[in-house]
Amino acid sequence: MQKKNKYSSYLDHQDYQKGLSHDDDNHSNIKHSHHHSHLDNMRDTNSSVLKFCLIITFCFSFIEAISGYLTNSVTLQSDALHMLTDAAGLLIAYFANNISKRPATINLTFGYGKAEALGAMINCVFTIILTLFLLVEVIYRFVHPVEVKGLGLFVVAGIGFLVNSIIAFTLAKNSHSLNIKAALIHTLGDLLASIIAIIAGVLIIFTHMNIIDPLLSLIVIIILIVSNYSLIKKSAIVLMAGVPEYLSYEQVGKDLAAIDGVIGVHDLHIWYLTANSAALSAHIVASNPLNWEQVLSKCQRMLKNKHQIEHITLQYEFDKNPEIIYCEIK
Repeated sequence: MQKKNKYSSYLDHQDYQKGLSHDDDNHSNIKHSHHHSHLDNMRDTNSSVLKFCLIITFCFSFIEAISGYLTNSVTLQSDALHMLTDAAGLLIAYFANNISKRPATINLTFGYGKAEALGAMINCVFTIILTLFLLVEVIYRFVHPVEVKGLGLFVVAGIGFLVNSIIAFTLAKNSHSLNIKAALIHTLGDLLASIIAIIAGVLIIFTHMNIIDPLLSLIVIIILIVSNYSLIKKSAIVLMAGVPEYLSYEQVGKDLAAIDGVIGVHDLHIWYLTANSAALSAHIVASNPLNWEQVLSKCQRMLKNKHQIEHITLQYEFDKNPEIIYCEIK
């Protein structure tokens, strides 16, 4: 039985406009090689960054978990569990980043670029679920408080602050993708949790009020749930092929319609091609079939320079029949 080939020459980008002109569909002649090379280099960097942060986060989460058990601190245990979920999230992000490097296939003709958004979504949902379990433990500690060793909490939280600061700084320098941003948000949550744990340790040392520990843990949990919401929303828009948040659909349409030689624009679609790039397709009603190549070139330059859209497919039509109905964006 012959194995089915997943790849096809039809997936390759070709620039036919140098020698041929199509009556039905002209593809953007913007060079993609540099763009793809840039994305590949960025994903290689992301992979190294994620691996480094994953190892540090995973190791320290166990240190915090043991320390939290020995000090009876739910704040420290909460931070340890969050760091462990962050390690799991970083692992998901690492695999998603590597998957996104795979080339397009005949089944996934746009490639695996959205694997990063899928990884970020899984990461956030996973963290929120475990955070809710922590919330149950915090409520239990309000009802049944236990003695917390403030000094041990303070020391371990201080070390955790340093570790999370290193991780956050590393991720912030490379926050180009949705995956890295998801990891950064979680790390900032851990950084905040470390600060709160330090405060809890100091207050418990001087006041011996053990209720401070679950009280401050509750603040950490609320902050983490809120911070994950925006990222889940962004990931959902990417996966549902929504208009990128940095683009205005109406403004793109108006800019296309304003180009000399264009008298109408319709069937305009803009969507996330990957978590970091956009694609566009539209029907352009042109005034003169003889100057279409010039109009197409103007459209491409405008979309690339003004809106950073590089994957463009424009189909032209001509107003030969006065009964033709089209949408003109004013």
